[in-house]
Amino acid sequence: MSAPSTSELLLAYDKQRARSQQTAIGWSDVGVCRKRAGYRMRGVEPTNPSASMQALLGTAVHDAVAHAVETVANGSYLTEVEVNYAGVLGHLDRFHKPTNTLIDVKSTSSRWLEHIKLHGPDDAHKMQLAGYAAALVKEGHEVKRVRIDYIARDTGEEWHWPSDEGAPFSATWVKEALGWLQQVRDTDLDMLPRDYMPDSAFCRSCPFRDPCWEGHALDSREALAVLFSEDPDAAKWAEELWVSRQEEKAAKARAKKAAAALEAVRPVNDGRVQVGERTLDFRSNGLYFVSGASPQPAVGYEEASA
Repeated sequence: MSAPSTSELLLAYDKQRARSQQTAIGWSDVGVCRKRAGYRMRGVEPTNPSASMQALLGTAVHDAVAHAVETVANGSYLTEVEVNYAGVLGHLDRFHKPTNTLIDVKSTSSRWLEHIKLHGPDDAHKMQLAGYAAALVKEGHEVKRVRIDYIARDTGEEWHWPSDEGAPFSATWVKEALGWLQQVRDTDLDMLPRDYMPDSAFCRSCPFRDPCWEGHALDSREALAVLFSEDPDAAKWAEELWVSRQEEKAAKARAKKAAAALEAVRPVNDGRVQVGERTLDFRSNGLYFVSGASPQPAVGYEEASA
């Protein structure tokens, strides 16, 4: 018999937390996976432990932020407040009262942070922020701006979407969130799509993993075979694979052509060039996009060529 590992202790602790035992749908579920949200809405009892070390590290960041706000912010924030809008519960991170700015904190990997800089936040993140903002407005607060603070767990880098000042609160995001929720409510559970693959990290830590994937082992090819068992049309799957590979081939050809054309604006000594909304970085080993609104380290670049 050996002493429990650190991760085992943390996971055991997380199972006892109130949020881990929550069964009703919350704003953190909105816009993510329609199947999981469907289970939550219908009060299905979770069958699988849902904690993960990544989620625990994110929780630690949120707890530290809440403690910092209480310690040094001199009452300028509402923090870790439970809110309810459209029958969906949530716990907002903080609301800065002097500027009427709602701020949500998301922890991520540095690799995914670079994706967010290039493509923007997931719709789910914006829907969650919208739900918190709508709840605050319903309670009589004036929400002028919203912002998401992304923090990379592995590097400590912080990036603000869409900027340090945030963005004006848009009711459009609330409408999109409510539309998503209504679709889940109106669709039979069996007909709701799964929005993640069974071997993904999301499915492996889902509290409804077993009923959703009918008990298939998620560490083997058997999990993916369930896709065929539900739709046993080999010709359809083969055609989808063929079309996808042709589209990928065509996309690579387009990227190669575009990169070649852009050689016309390459500086004599290489370097960056602003082209429309994109900042290109010409180097001896290829053409890159600069990530984010300001210059980033070279590891934060994504190749523009195929």
